[in-house]
Amino acid sequence: MKKTLLIACSVLLAAAQAQAATIAPHRAIYDLTLLRSGGGSALQSANGKLAFEIQGSSCEGWTVSFRMATKYRPAEGPATLIDTQSTTYEGPGALDFRHQLKETVGGEAKPDIRLKLSRSAVDAEGQGEITSKSGEAFTLPAGTALPMQHQMKLMALGEAGGGRDSSVIFDGSDESKTFRAISFVGKAKAAGSIQRDMTNPVAAPLANVASWPMTISYFPVEGEDEVPQYQVNFDMYANGVASGLVLDYGDFTLAGKLTDLQMMEPAACP
Repeated sequence: MKKTLLIACSVLLAAAQAQAATIAPHRAIYDLTLLRSGGGSALQSANGKLAFEIQGSSCEGWTVSFRMATKYRPAEGPATLIDTQSTTYEGPGALDFRHQLKETVGGEAKPDIRLKLSRSAVDAEGQGEITSKSGEAFTLPAGTALPMQHQMKLMALGEAGGGRDSSVIFDGSDESKTFRAISFVGKAKAAGSIQRDMTNPVAAPLANVASWPMTISYFPVEGEDEVPQYQVNFDMYANGVASGLVLDYGDFTLAGKLTDLQMMEPAACP
Protein backbone atom coordinates (compact mmCIF):
# COMPACT_ATOMS: atom_id res chain seq x y z
CA MET A 1 0.00 0.00 0.00
CA LYS A 2 3.02 2.24 0.15
CA LYS A 3 2.81 2.97 -3.54
CA THR A 4 1.69 6.57 -3.78
CA LEU A 5 -0.69 7.53 -6.42
CA LEU A 6 0.74 9.08 -9.56
CA ILE A 7 -2.48 10.47 -10.75
CA ALA A 8 -1.27 13.91 -11.98
CA CYS A 9 0.48 13.33 -15.22
CA SER A 10 0.69 20.24 -22.86
CA VAL A 11 0.23 21.52 -29.35
CA LEU A 12 -3.51 22.55 -29.08
CA LEU A 13 -6.48 20.47 -27.89
CA ALA A 14 -9.50 19.80 -30.08
CA ALA A 15 -12.02 21.72 -28.03
CA ALA A 16 -14.54 24.43 -28.79
CA GLN A 17 -12.14 26.92 -27.25
CA ALA A 18 -8.51 25.86 -27.84
CA GLN A 19 -6.43 25.82 -24.66
CA ALA A 20 -2.85 24.71 -24.07
CA ALA A 21 -2.42 22.15 -21.30
CA THR A 22 -0.70 23.20 -18.11
CA ILE A 23 -0.36 21.93 -14.54
CA ALA A 24 -2.39 24.31 -12.41
CA PRO A 25 -1.83 24.42 -8.64
CA HIS A 26 -4.83 22.82 -6.97
CA ARG A 27 -6.15 20.73 -4.10
CA ALA A 28 -8.42 17.77 -4.88
CA ILE A 29 -10.16 15.42 -2.47
CA TYR A 30 -11.74 12.10 -3.43
CA ASP A 31 -14.06 9.72 -1.57
CA LEU A 32 -12.85 6.12 -1.88
CA THR A 33 -15.13 3.09 -1.99
CA LEU A 34 -14.68 -0.59 -2.81
CA LEU A 35 -15.44 -1.23 -6.47
CA ARG A 36 -14.40 -4.88 -6.67
CA SER A 37 -13.12 -7.56 -4.31
CA GLY A 38 -11.75 -10.92 -5.37
CA GLY A 39 -8.73 -13.18 -5.38
CA GLY A 40 -7.06 -13.32 -1.99
CA SER A 41 -8.41 -10.07 -0.55
CA ALA A 42 -11.68 -11.33 1.02
CA LEU A 43 -12.70 -7.74 1.62
CA GLN A 44 -16.27 -7.02 2.66
CA SER A 45 -15.96 -3.25 2.26
CA ALA A 46 -13.50 -0.39 2.09
CA ASN A 47 -13.95 3.36 2.36
CA GLY A 48 -11.75 6.36 2.87
CA LYS A 49 -10.42 9.60 1.44
CA LEU A 50 -7.59 10.63 -0.83
CA ALA A 51 -6.28 14.22 -0.77
CA PHE A 52 -3.85 15.58 -3.33
CA GLU A 53 -2.34 19.08 -3.39
CA ILE A 54 0.14 20.49 -5.89
CA GLN A 55 1.78 23.90 -5.70
CA GLY A 56 4.57 25.58 -7.64
CA SER A 57 5.55 25.92 -11.28
CA SER A 58 8.01 24.59 -13.84
CA CYS A 59 10.45 27.42 -13.06
CA GLU A 60 10.44 27.16 -9.25
CA GLY A 61 9.74 23.46 -8.85
CA TRP A 62 6.72 21.52 -7.64
CA THR A 63 5.64 20.62 -4.13
CA VAL A 64 3.15 17.75 -3.96
CA SER A 65 1.33 16.68 -0.80
CA PHE A 66 -0.59 13.42 -0.72
CA ARG A 67 -2.68 11.65 1.90
CA MET A 68 -4.71 8.48 1.57
CA ALA A 69 -6.59 7.11 4.59
CA THR A 70 -8.69 4.01 3.98
CA LYS A 71 -10.47 1.60 6.32
CA TYR A 72 -10.55 -2.00 5.07
CA ARG A 73 -13.13 -4.42 6.49
CA PRO A 74 -12.44 -8.11 5.79
CA ALA A 75 -15.17 -10.75 5.72
CA GLU A 76 -13.77 -11.97 9.05
CA GLY A 77 -11.85 -10.11 11.72
CA PRO A 78 -11.49 -6.43 12.65
CA ALA A 79 -11.22 -3.52 10.24
CA THR A 80 -7.80 -2.00 9.52
CA LEU A 81 -7.10 1.66 8.83
CA ILE A 82 -4.13 2.40 6.56
CA ASP A 83 -3.06 6.06 6.58
CA THR A 84 -0.33 7.12 4.14
CA GLN A 85 1.04 10.68 3.94
CA SER A 86 3.81 12.00 1.72
CA THR A 87 5.36 15.31 0.72
CA THR A 88 7.58 15.64 -2.35
CA TYR A 89 9.56 18.47 -3.88
CA GLU A 90 10.75 18.16 -7.49
CA GLY A 91 13.05 20.95 -8.60
CA PRO A 92 13.07 22.77 -11.94
CA GLY A 93 14.10 20.55 -14.83
CA ALA A 94 13.67 17.41 -12.67
CA LEU A 95 17.25 17.74 -11.41
CA ASP A 96 16.57 17.73 -7.65
CA PHE A 97 14.16 15.64 -5.61
CA ARG A 98 13.20 15.37 -1.94
CA HIS A 99 10.63 12.98 -0.50
CA GLN A 100 9.26 12.05 2.90
CA LEU A 101 6.61 9.46 3.69
CA LYS A 102 4.78 8.46 6.88
CA GLU A 103 2.43 5.51 7.18
CA THR A 104 0.40 3.86 9.92
CA VAL A 105 -1.33 0.49 9.63
CA GLY A 106 -3.96 -0.25 12.26
CA GLY A 107 -2.55 2.53 14.43
CA GLU A 108 1.00 1.15 14.25
CA ALA A 109 3.53 3.53 12.74
CA LYS A 110 5.82 2.11 10.08
CA PRO A 111 9.38 3.40 9.65
CA ASP A 112 9.42 6.81 7.99
CA ILE A 113 11.04 7.21 4.60
CA ARG A 114 13.07 10.37 3.96
CA LEU A 115 15.37 10.76 0.98
CA LYS A 116 16.90 13.20 -1.44
CA LEU A 117 18.70 13.04 -4.76
CA SER A 118 20.21 15.24 -7.41
CA ARG A 119 21.56 14.83 -10.93
CA SER A 120 23.52 17.02 -13.31
CA ALA A 121 21.16 16.55 -16.27
CA VAL A 122 17.69 15.13 -16.80
CA ASP A 123 19.09 12.07 -18.59
CA ALA A 124 22.07 11.54 -16.25
CA GLU A 125 22.47 9.18 -13.29
CA GLY A 126 21.22 10.56 -9.99
CA GLN A 127 23.03 10.42 -6.66
CA GLY A 128 20.60 9.71 -3.85
CA GLU A 129 20.69 9.46 -0.08
CA ILE A 130 18.13 7.81 2.23
CA THR A 131 18.42 10.24 5.13
CA SER A 132 16.07 8.16 7.31
CA LYS A 133 18.68 5.36 7.13
CA SER A 134 21.72 7.36 8.30
CA GLY A 135 22.50 8.63 4.84
CA GLU A 136 22.46 5.31 2.97
CA ALA A 137 23.51 6.11 -0.61
CA PHE A 138 21.94 4.89 -3.84
CA THR A 139 22.25 5.59 -7.56
CA LEU A 140 19.26 6.45 -9.73
CA PRO A 141 19.67 4.93 -13.21
CA ALA A 142 20.18 7.33 -16.11
CA GLY A 143 16.96 8.12 -17.96
CA THR A 144 14.69 7.58 -14.95
CA ALA A 145 11.66 9.91 -14.86
CA LEU A 146 10.58 11.74 -11.71
CA PRO A 147 6.82 12.08 -10.96
CA MET A 148 6.14 15.58 -12.37
CA GLN A 149 8.48 14.93 -15.27
CA HIS A 150 6.46 11.79 -16.06
CA GLN A 151 3.17 13.67 -15.66
CA MET A 152 4.18 16.30 -18.18
CA LYS A 153 5.40 13.62 -20.58
CA LEU A 154 1.97 11.96 -20.55
CA MET A 155 0.17 15.28 -21.02
CA ALA A 156 2.41 16.03 -24.01
CA LEU A 157 1.55 12.58 -25.39
CA GLY A 158 -2.13 13.45 -25.04
CA GLU A 159 -1.62 16.71 -26.93
CA ALA A 160 0.12 14.78 -29.70
CA GLY A 161 -2.97 12.59 -30.16
CA GLY A 162 -2.41 9.94 -27.48
CA GLY A 163 -0.61 6.62 -27.54
CA ARG A 164 1.57 4.32 -25.43
CA ASP A 165 4.51 5.24 -23.23
CA SER A 166 6.99 3.04 -21.34
CA SER A 167 9.11 4.80 -18.70
CA VAL A 168 11.21 3.83 -15.71
CA ILE A 169 10.00 6.06 -12.89
CA PHE A 170 11.04 6.90 -9.33
CA ASP A 171 8.81 8.50 -6.71
CA GLY A 172 10.57 7.58 -3.45
CA SER A 173 7.62 5.64 -2.02
CA ASP A 174 9.68 2.43 -1.76
CA GLU A 175 13.04 3.99 -0.92
CA SER A 176 15.50 3.57 -3.82
CA LYS A 177 13.26 1.24 -5.85
CA THR A 178 12.22 2.20 -9.39
CA PHE A 179 9.24 0.93 -11.40
CA ARG A 180 8.40 0.36 -15.04
CA ALA A 181 5.28 2.40 -15.88
CA ILE A 182 3.35 1.38 -19.00
CA SER A 183 0.88 4.14 -19.85
CA PHE A 184 -1.88 4.51 -22.42
CA VAL A 185 -3.27 7.95 -23.22
CA GLY A 186 -6.47 8.15 -25.26
CA LYS A 187 -7.74 10.75 -27.70
CA ALA A 188 -8.73 14.12 -26.27
CA LYS A 189 -12.26 14.52 -24.91
CA ALA A 190 -13.89 17.86 -25.65
CA ALA A 191 -14.61 20.20 -22.75
CA GLY A 192 -17.94 19.42 -21.08
CA SER A 193 -18.18 15.89 -22.51
CA ILE A 194 -17.65 13.91 -19.28
CA GLN A 195 -21.18 13.69 -17.91
CA ARG A 196 -20.01 12.40 -14.53
CA ASP A 197 -18.18 15.67 -13.90
CA MET A 198 -20.66 18.01 -15.56
CA THR A 199 -23.34 16.86 -13.08
CA ASN A 200 -20.97 17.21 -10.11
CA PRO A 201 -21.06 20.80 -8.70
CA VAL A 202 -17.59 20.30 -7.21
CA ALA A 203 -16.14 19.86 -10.71
CA ALA A 204 -17.38 23.25 -11.99
CA PRO A 205 -13.79 24.51 -12.62
CA LEU A 206 -13.42 21.70 -15.19
CA ALA A 207 -16.42 22.67 -17.34
CA ASN A 208 -14.37 24.44 -20.02
CA VAL A 209 -11.31 22.18 -19.95
CA ALA A 210 -10.59 19.28 -22.32
CA SER A 211 -9.24 15.97 -20.99
CA TRP A 212 -7.67 12.63 -21.87
CA PRO A 213 -8.42 9.11 -20.57
CA MET A 214 -5.28 7.57 -19.05
CA THR A 215 -4.24 4.16 -17.75
CA ILE A 216 -0.93 3.65 -15.94
CA SER A 217 0.30 0.18 -14.94
CA TYR A 218 3.29 -0.34 -12.66
CA PHE A 219 5.65 -3.30 -13.07
CA PRO A 220 8.97 -4.31 -11.51
CA VAL A 221 11.90 -3.04 -13.59
CA GLU A 222 13.44 -6.51 -13.61
CA GLY A 223 11.61 -9.61 -14.80
CA GLU A 224 8.87 -10.23 -17.31
CA ASP A 225 5.72 -9.93 -15.21
CA GLU A 226 2.60 -9.75 -17.37
CA VAL A 227 0.32 -8.62 -14.54
CA PRO A 228 1.03 -5.18 -13.03
CA GLN A 229 1.58 -4.76 -9.31
CA TYR A 230 -0.77 -1.78 -9.39
CA GLN A 231 -2.84 0.05 -11.99
CA VAL A 232 -4.69 3.35 -12.04
CA ASN A 233 -7.28 4.65 -14.53
CA PHE A 234 -8.61 8.20 -14.66
CA ASP A 235 -9.49 11.17 -16.84
CA MET A 236 -6.72 13.77 -16.81
CA TYR A 237 -7.85 17.32 -17.51
CA ALA A 238 -5.57 19.74 -19.36
CA ASN A 239 -5.10 21.71 -16.12
CA GLY A 240 -3.68 18.65 -14.33
CA VAL A 241 -6.81 17.69 -12.35
CA ALA A 242 -7.80 14.00 -12.37
CA SER A 243 -11.31 12.60 -11.99
CA GLY A 244 -13.00 9.21 -12.16
CA LEU A 245 -10.23 7.39 -10.31
CA VAL A 246 -10.06 3.60 -10.44
CA LEU A 247 -7.25 2.14 -8.30
CA ASP A 248 -6.62 -1.53 -9.07
CA TYR A 249 -4.43 -3.40 -6.56
CA GLY A 250 -5.01 -6.80 -8.17
CA ASP A 251 -7.02 -8.53 -5.43
CA PHE A 252 -9.32 -5.54 -5.04
CA THR A 253 -10.17 -2.24 -6.73
CA LEU A 254 -11.11 1.14 -5.27
CA ALA A 255 -13.10 3.91 -6.94
CA GLY A 256 -12.39 7.57 -6.21
CA LYS A 257 -15.10 10.24 -6.63
CA LEU A 258 -14.09 13.90 -6.72
CA THR A 259 -15.74 15.56 -3.70
CA ASP A 260 -13.77 18.81 -3.34
CA LEU A 261 -11.68 20.86 -5.76
CA GLN A 262 -9.91 24.15 -5.08
CA MET A 263 -7.92 25.82 -7.83
CA MET A 264 -5.05 27.96 -6.53
CA GLU A 265 -3.35 31.04 -7.88
CA PRO A 266 -0.64 29.95 -10.32
CA ALA A 267 2.92 31.10 -9.67
CA ALA A 268 4.32 33.45 -12.32
CA CYS A 269 7.57 32.42 -13.97
CA PRO A 270 10.06 35.21 -14.69
